Amino acid sequence: MTTIQLVNKLFVSSFLRYYGLVSRNNPLLQELTINPHDAEEEILQKFIVQLDACGCTYSLEDLTQLFEFVISPSDRKVTGAIYTPSSIRERIVEQVIDGIPATDLEKKRFADISCGCGGFFLTIARILHERCRKSYSDIYRENIFGIDIQGYSIERTKLLLSLLALLNGEDCALQFNLYKANTLSFDFNTIGPLDIIVGNPPYVCLRNMSEESRELLSRWKVAASGNSDLYIPFFQIAIENIVEGGKVGLITMNSFLTSLNGRALREYFQETSYRIEIIDFRGNQIFSGRSTYTCLFFLTKEHSVAIKYRSQSNGNISQQDRLPFKTFEYSGLDSKKGWKLNHSPKTEYSESIGVPLGKFCQTRHGIATLCNKVYIFQCVNETENTLVFVRDGAEFEIEKSICRKIVNSNKFNSDVDLNDITEYVIYPYFLNVSGKAEIIDEEILQSKYPLAYQYLKSKKELLDQRDNEHTEAYPAWYAYGRTQSLVMPKYKLFFPKIANKSLRCTISDDSSLLLYNGMSFVSDDEIKIRILKRILESDIFWNYVVANGKPYSSGYYSLNGVNIMNFGIPVFTQKQTEILLLLTDPKDINIWLSPFYD
Repeated sequence: MTTIQLVNKLFVSSFLRYYGLVSRNNPLLQELTINPHDAEEEILQKFIVQLDACGCTYSLEDLTQLFEFVISPSDRKVTGAIYTPSSIRERIVEQVIDGIPATDLEKKRFADISCGCGGFFLTIARILHERCRKSYSDIYRENIFGIDIQGYSIERTKLLLSLLALLNGEDCALQFNLYKANTLSFDFNTIGPLDIIVGNPPYVCLRNMSEESRELLSRWKVAASGNSDLYIPFFQIAIENIVEGGKVGLITMNSFLTSLNGRALREYFQETSYRIEIIDFRGNQIFSGRSTYTCLFFLTKEHSVAIKYRSQSNGNISQQDRLPFKTFEYSGLDSKKGWKLNHSPKTEYSESIGVPLGKFCQTRHGIATLCNKVYIFQCVNETENTLVFVRDGAEFEIEKSICRKIVNSNKFNSDVDLNDITEYVIYPYFLNVSGKAEIIDEEILQSKYPLAYQYLKSKKELLDQRDNEHTEAYPAWYAYGRTQSLVMPKYKLFFPKIANKSLRCTISDDSSLLLYNGMSFVSDDEIKIRILKRILESDIFWNYVVANGKPYSSGYYSLNGVNIMNFGIPVFTQKQTEILLLLTDPKDINIWLSPFYD
């Protein structure tokens, strides 16, 4: 017996014992029932004691959460599985069936195309049973269709639905339309036309996807921009597999509204022009224990010239909470810059001024070694020619001449000094005559930097695991994973990636200083960097970030490129520039800048 089978038997048997139920006609439940004389009886008794100690109420909702909880971390990372609370499921299902008479509702074909352990099906089945007076066995056979990439999730969906039927007096063999498959390649002709698709698409970034899913992304046009997240193609799949007039209701990440990854999806929405409503939770955390920023997405497959949007940062998902929607015509939305649906006239005016920030000054993202724990270190001692650091309890000595100073820009705030967060990075490159970085030949590395070579050689196994062990295209086994930002302009303006108050930026004029885990504005023009520092530290810019940026919990906002690059930088005269650069008090700077943005 596998661990998964044993877990299923323990959950099902403890549930049946609590309610005093015995299945005599459902083969699936019979197979998973532990009887008093079975070998697993002792384990079951201990398991029940643990459930009672944890305050388990033995509801189907508890069982659903427990099934989701015991998914292994490795599987959860690849599949993006996450438990969807019943209040959210009910809110979504109620909206997509709103106004449908019971006589029509009983014929509707519902699907969840990333169904997990079947939480949405519990909600749908209960509503159909109550309003249409339809048996659960008929609902499972005629109304519910599900897909999931994990076989044990499909098995657990069957178990939960079987227990729901048994609790309501239906003890019989049940027929399900549940499929273990990768939704990205599933043949929907197997199911036939669908009326309604609901669910919680998987939250998986590209680096955590399976090889199969990465390859399948190219089938879907909405995944053509940036490094697509796994949830993005689920919009297109859902829309293309519902009937005309059909509906989609999802709780999903809200990043598609503004991110580069969501650009192709936004273009798809504007091309198809269907009726969409979005309830954006902004920085409010809907999922307990997960830093995931979400929205409710509703689509009706009928033509519309506009979408409806509202920001609901209090996280209230009650259908009775009827805050007004804003309406945005598709023709006025910019899929390339992002859908700025939370904009106010003031932020729009800020973007109309002067030169967009993204054109005023270049940005550079940090280097990407893809194994920082090997390359980056804090110096604990030094000699005339070497730096000393500790890694995994061992002390190493590295030649100074192969190291560069480096900072993590995410550590910057008003209380941090540049020197306090400066580290070192092993830099196996040299600058050629044109000023470009080239990898140091291995023979030269070994002879000229024997200490660094010996250290890197001891970490070769780790380095070879980068890019899922596909490092054959690297110019050398000790090269960084990416070639970005190996050479930086002289002047750098550092700022944190997220912040909860007006910025305090730091300027460096060290041309050899490198950056990781963030980005900075860069230039060889000191005046341009100094102007930018004063503007980015102003309350005017911070108010723009609050109105336009992606919110996080505890009042923090994102300062990544897509959220700030359209902010306008005034075109100052030489005299105005001189005045601005003479100002040092933040209040004076705010007052002086105000007329340019009013």
